[in-house]
Amino acid sequence: MNRHIVRRALVGLVGAGTLLATAGSVATAQEAGPRAAMPQRGVMGAAYSAQSQAGRYLTDGARIHTQPSTGSTVVGYGYQTHVVTVHCRRVVAGAEWFYHTDNATNVTGWGRYDVVVPYVAVGNC
Repeated sequence: MNRHIVRRALVGLVGAGTLLATAGSVATAQEAGPRAAMPQRGVMGAAYSAQSQAGRYLTDGARIHTQPSTGSTVVGYGYQTHVVTVHCRRVVAGAEWFYHTDNATNVTGWGRYDVVVPYVAVGNC
């Protein structure tokens, strides 16, 4: 979908006074301001989903870490045949990490951008 069409749709929601939940309180989008209805955007300008998204492993034997660090404990391994659910992302020392669950093994942890990717960009952790 074209970015401008999405932006117009979101601006239309703001003008209509759509309800937004912000930090435990409910306010209309008009009261919260126009940026409240806009999706989060990453470094490359891609809109991030606030929901978990399906993804995949790029390699076999992908390490699943307890923290977004190669020095953290490995709690499992992912394989290209496994489907994953990516919950959110974090950038650490210039590397993008994804907090995800390997649906085949039910192991949850962190994987770096070069071993696991969501099909749709996800929001920050």
